[in-house]
Amino acid sequence: MHRIILITVLAIFSIHGFAQDISGDWMGTLPIRDTELDFGFHITKNENSYSTLVSVPQQGPTDMDVKTTLFVGDTLKIADPTLQLEYTGVMVANEFEGNITLGAQTFPLVLKKGKIALNRPQEPKAPFSYYSEEVTFMNKTDKIALKGTLTLPKKRGKFPLAIIISGSGPQNRDGAVFGHKPYYVIADHLTNNGVAVLRFDERGVGESEGDFATAAIDEFTSDIHAAVAYAKSRKEIKVSKIGLIGHSIGGIIAPKVAAANADIGFLVLLAGPGVNGDQLMLSQKAASERIMGVSEFAIAQGQQLMKGGYDIIIASDMEIPKLKDSINSFYLKTYGNFIPENQRNRLVDQITGHEFVSLIKSKPSTALSKVKCPVLALNGSKDFQVPAKDNLAAIKQALEENGNTNVKTVELEQLNHLFQECATGAKSEYAEIEQTIAPAVLELITEWVTEQTK
Repeated sequence: MHRIILITVLAIFSIHGFAQDISGDWMGTLPIRDTELDFGFHITKNENSYSTLVSVPQQGPTDMDVKTTLFVGDTLKIADPTLQLEYTGVMVANEFEGNITLGAQTFPLVLKKGKIALNRPQEPKAPFSYYSEEVTFMNKTDKIALKGTLTLPKKRGKFPLAIIISGSGPQNRDGAVFGHKPYYVIADHLTNNGVAVLRFDERGVGESEGDFATAAIDEFTSDIHAAVAYAKSRKEIKVSKIGLIGHSIGGIIAPKVAAANADIGFLVLLAGPGVNGDQLMLSQKAASERIMGVSEFAIAQGQQLMKGGYDIIIASDMEIPKLKDSINSFYLKTYGNFIPENQRNRLVDQITGHEFVSLIKSKPSTALSKVKCPVLALNGSKDFQVPAKDNLAAIKQALEENGNTNVKTVELEQLNHLFQECATGAKSEYAEIEQTIAPAVLELITEWVTEQTK
């Protein structure tokens, strides 16, 4: 599951008079160890201010707020203590020459006019043979409007429908990550092959209302129920042929919806968890560290550290502020000054977000055991975030032990968590790989969905 480190930043800031118009796209490349980080700044001039979008494609999703951004005279400054980012640059010959601080390290970074160009050959391009419509539907329980895109094979007719459920972290309708748009690619392929698709911005993301930061798995599940209700209201959709495609944590949400709604016609679980959330995150951490060459001794220490925090989360029904205090006290008592205060606070913040807490507490088998519709579960052999063998086995067992006979699980060789063909499965490859999703995966999903919705 991809975790957001820092990515696209939206900031509004006051201007003490515009010395010149700096609106447009700016970019700079920062060499770090054996890799590079591309920083893209999209600056828009407003009446009395500038607004800025900052992107770091190699680090994933978008829409993270920055606390301070200023442009005074010829100096541009962007800073946020929470993100541990600060950039200060001076305009020299139509470039910003300056320094960027990430955490405790400072590096020179020159910003030049231009947009980060990433080659993503699978991104759909107009003209399209199908009908596309911008849609809005309500989550009546939480009183929020969710906005997305409905694609239909033709403007008129009745079609099966797949609703796409995104993975962890704030994601828009395209699942935009590392310059890739996997949900857009899936939607395009399915719709070109006769299956309608509804994909939407998560609550608090893009054009959708709501607050992502305070939402957990139950809230996202509620949003999918709202999407299903909306789909049933559309005359172009075959009500008995509505299914769900869930990626990563979306693979936890999809069975929860299907377990509560007998009308769901099929499920496609893409790197969906089958084991309990705490076990999933511990195995993810260990697998990631092995890819990076961390010693087994250090991995074991890390497992002990994280398990202590996770055990408190699982045993507790406390509100988030009290939960933070409890975990912080545990780490301080157990590890003392071995973990510096700033690192301890950052760790506690990372594991006590609403979505993450709900993930740690999750038990996917509970919902899976109640699912009676056809299920296709796919996973890549190089997926370290949701390791294939254990999770596919757990999914299959939970479904079949409770009488579901239409279950297909497939481990796909040399594919990572995003279903890209890869070398190691490491996160560092996600942005480097130009392929968004392996064509064989698109074909497998489409053929199976078509068969189930005849």
